[in-house]
Amino acid sequence: MFSGNPTSIASSHSLWPKLVGGVIALAVALAAALTGPAARAEPIRGAGSTLAAPVIAKWATAYKNARADGGDFFTLDWTVDYEPVGSLAGLMRLKQPELDFAATDVPVPPANLASSGQKQFPIVMGGIAVVTNLEGLPEGGLRLSGPVLADIYLGKITSWSDPAIQALNPGIALGDLAISVFHRQDGSGSTHVFTEFLSVSSEEWKTRLGADTLIEWPLGTGAEGTQALIGAVAATKGAIAYAEYGQVLRAGLPFAAVRNRAGNFIKPDPAGVQAAATSVAWGETTDFFASLTDRDGDAAYPISTAVFAVVQVSGRSEHRYRRVHDLFRLAFTQGAGDAAALGYVPLPSALVGQIEQYWSGQAPLAN
Repeated sequence: MFSGNPTSIASSHSLWPKLVGGVIALAVALAAALTGPAARAEPIRGAGSTLAAPVIAKWATAYKNARADGGDFFTLDWTVDYEPVGSLAGLMRLKQPELDFAATDVPVPPANLASSGQKQFPIVMGGIAVVTNLEGLPEGGLRLSGPVLADIYLGKITSWSDPAIQALNPGIALGDLAISVFHRQDGSGSTHVFTEFLSVSSEEWKTRLGADTLIEWPLGTGAEGTQALIGAVAATKGAIAYAEYGQVLRAGLPFAAVRNRAGNFIKPDPAGVQAAATSVAWGETTDFFASLTDRDGDAAYPISTAVFAVVQVSGRSEHRYRRVHDLFRLAFTQGAGDAAALGYVPLPSALVGQIEQYWSGQAPLAN
């Protein structure tokens, strides 16, 4: 039985509603703070390059698992939502407030980055393979050159038995099979890299069409995205197209060795891409703006590229863009094996160090 001063008991009863009300008010305030914009859990959102989509998907899974540290609990902050819509579309969407980064196979000029309040850095490297659907090729595969590729895409060379192709492939009987030309119809960084190579190889191509993510093709059939392009080649005898090496390799389609500036025929494998990448003095660039196309070097594959992450800094909180850094920091330190297994070339450690210095030099531009 409770005993005590009746007056004090009455006083405590009169205070109880105030106490309950205060606790409820505090709970509501805490709930509002936890669910407000600053604390709301959101995925890291990216869009862009289809070339990079397989490795970004792999890194996204690894990032979630690493942040969960073996447990079953995870928050949306540890997840990545990436849409492979093509380099051009990714860059165009970066101004949208929900997007954190765009992935592009074509670096953005420093002046454009500065005017848009953006930063960029490479995340992985790869080769753009010239893929074909031909039977009876020797183990060494087909050999092609920039001028021949330009003439194929200009419609000047229409058959695999053309003397210009035969001269590069003595002893290979390709037969009188028509060449079916395929290309990307969406805005693609792969298209820019491929047409950049055609532009340095053919004055006619450079003058008439140039290099861009989206061009008016003189002929051929367009496909939306890398997978559709590879599927079209696989279904068409005599077809030719260009696509990321790892995806071509996984599709089991033959690809060409392409003549480089030194006159050597190089395959789009990691060794050829690595040779092209090492010719770049990354430390002398601004915002890592550099092209790997048609580089010097006996072993350099001439249609190499780096994939860049372009991050919106202006108008974003520091928390937003630092999360993107966190994702790729883990990818650089723990995801190199995943990249190599998919046919990409991981960044060399010296370049990773330069990127981390670049990150540390970024001052917040928004609260």
